[in-house]
Amino acid sequence: MRRVVLVALLFAVAACADRSPLAPDAFGRAPCRPPSELVAMVITPPFAPLAMRSALIHSADALTLLIVGTPQRDLQVAFRSAATKIEIGDYDSACRFVALAYGVLRTLPPTPATLPERDAMRLILALTAQSLSGFGRE
Repeated sequence: MRRVVLVALLFAVAACADRSPLAPDAFGRAPCRPPSELVAMVITPPFAPLAMRSALIHSADALTLLIVGTPQRDLQVAFRSAATKIEIGDYDSACRFVALAYGVLRTLPPTPATLPERDAMRLILALTAQSLSGFGRE
C-alpha cells in the first residue's frame, strides 16, 4: 500500500508540475527521448528494446538489494515498470521510467559498498536508453 501511495504521489507531482524533480523531462507532454548523457554512455548497433527486459527485471530484483529506503523502492518500481512497458510495446512510457530510474540513480551517494550495483544499473539503463532512442520513433 505504501508503494502505491508513493507512486501515486510521484505521478501527481509530475502531473501538476509537468516536470519530475529527479528526471525533469521524464513526464512532459512531448514524446519521450532518453537522456542524451545516458544514451552517449554506450555505442551499439540498433537492437530491440525487448532484449533489455530481463536485465531490467534483474536490476529491480537483485541489483537494488544494497540500496536502502525510498531510493530502493523507487528504483524497483521504475525498473519493473520499464520492463513491463517494453514487454507490451509502450516504448514512450518505458523511456519515461528509464529516465526516472536514472534520475533516482544519480541522487544516490557514492558509497563504495554499492558501486558495483550502481555501475551495473547505470549500464543497463544506458543500453536500454540506446535501444529506445531509435526504436519505434518517427
